[in-house]
Amino acid sequence: MQISCSSLFTWEYSLNDIMDILLRAGIRSVEFWAETPLFWLNRNDLTCVSKLRKTIALMPDGCTLHAPVMDLNPSSYNDLVHEATIKETLWSIELGKKIGARVVTIHPGKRTAHRKPTDEDWKKFERYLAICLEKAKSLNVNLSLENSMPAIQSMCSNPGEMRDVLDKFPGLYFTFDVVHAFLNSRDTALSFIDELGDRIINVHVGAPHNGRPHYPANYEKKMEIVLQRLCDIGYNGDLTIEIDDKIFPSQLSRDEKISELIRERIYLESIFMKEIKS
Repeated sequence: MQISCSSLFTWEYSLNDIMDILLRAGIRSVEFWAETPLFWLNRNDLTCVSKLRKTIALMPDGCTLHAPVMDLNPSSYNDLVHEATIKETLWSIELGKKIGARVVTIHPGKRTAHRKPTDEDWKKFERYLAICLEKAKSLNVNLSLENSMPAIQSMCSNPGEMRDVLDKFPGLYFTFDVVHAFLNSRDTALSFIDELGDRIINVHVGAPHNGRPHYPANYEKKMEIVLQRLCDIGYNGDLTIEIDDKIFPSQLSRDEKISELIRERIYLESIFMKEIKS
């Protein structure tokens, strides 16, 4: 198992500083978000990807990659947005190959309007998955679909919809966001594990706090039953810390971010590593 961290928690820093912060917190792997600002804004510079590859090499346990999702939607009413989402995901799969990512995580579609997705919305999403999965297979890159936060327009926010999609696209993996599932209910989160545990390749770890997602799990012990269930089924993939720094009362300093990550890492190790040691 690799304990990792999303690079967006350290969004304001350079690539080298991001890796240094994680390493100082005892975290040896990174989930690199393509939209990490100081990379994203310069990604078309010919040296940018080469620099990213070199900085990822600083991490002893390597990386995963999160594809671009901001401003994008594979099921968008707007065909230009739909096509842009395909284009950006194909680019991210190629990037994942270049930097040696164990998995590239993507998001499901959603209806553009705040209404239940239509058959046409699902067809667009399935077209997106078919094109992107073909590309991933051709490059031998693991492509993984993350469950959505619950909302009327969401797709794959419950185990049934996620199972149907995974069954329809053999070779597609599952990135389990425990917070997204828990925002629906504890039982929903547990059902994802019980029904789809063998398809999980990456786990995003955090906790809801005051109705908002992505707070450190160590502060909200209600998440422990979900994490323990993952441990009990023998989950041994990536365990990715995902914290939204905007949830804190004020902007965290570099040292404060390191301290938060240390606390979260120790907490996760107390759950998952005890089984390995026993």
